[in-house]
Amino acid sequence: MVSRPELTVDRYVDRRGPVMWNPILSMRHSLKFAGICAGLLCLQVTASAALLINEIDSDSVNVPTTDAFEFVELFDTSGTSVPLDGYVLVFYNGNGNVVYRAEDLDGTSTDANGYFVAGSIAGAQRTIPGNTIQNGVDAVALYLGNATDFPNGTVPTKTNLIDAVVYKTGADVDGVGLDTALLDAGPIVDEFGRDGSAAAGAADSLGRFPSASGALRNTTNWTFMTPTPGLVNVPEPTGLALLLAGGFALAGRSRVRR
Repeated sequence: MVSRPELTVDRYVDRRGPVMWNPILSMRHSLKFAGICAGLLCLQVTASAALLINEIDSDSVNVPTTDAFEFVELFDTSGTSVPLDGYVLVFYNGNGNVVYRAEDLDGTSTDANGYFVAGSIAGAQRTIPGNTIQNGVDAVALYLGNATDFPNGTVPTKTNLIDAVVYKTGADVDGVGLDTALLDAGPIVDEFGRDGSAAAGAADSLGRFPSASGALRNTTNWTFMTPTPGLVNVPEPTGLALLLAGGFALAGRSRVRR
């Protein structure tokens, strides 16, 4: 097997403990805040490259057609173009917990920044018609294998499983056991999680935040967010982001008064 390149990522060292992910630094990159890193010891450390599912959108706006902008985004943490020969995307229906679609990725690759998008959006490297990726409870999984290994009706397996996300769209009750069949840890994530409304679900996607963070087959770092297919994940402008933005605004106003 050819060894894959390593990724340099921003982290900080807390002198009281081990190396940890720096969410504030990641937010600096995503939201372009300046000066957040002040007071932290910022380092560059290496982590092994990996291909993972980074973002999905199964319930998009219905204009001009139903769920017109569905997608699944993969990211290779090398941040470079990597061939996807030998990988397959598998889609599971929570109504029966069986495969309803498989997309062989042979002949495709991530782009120059490490991203690969399959879906009905413009610019997708693999086209999947709109209104195909089902609303949850359902799952998307990345395997080593071929589409022919996963005919419709196949039950979930962890054999050759690379990564998976199990999701829902509001108060769905099917898909019982789909998470334990595919995930090592983490909840079923909700695309309606912002406020429970269908409007929010159509506007939002689900993804890892910070972008590309967290373990494979683990949804702990997944949340609802602004759709960014083929780009770094950006959260909804709520919570800590608004607090920090407000703090910077107040600080700026204070300096003006002086």
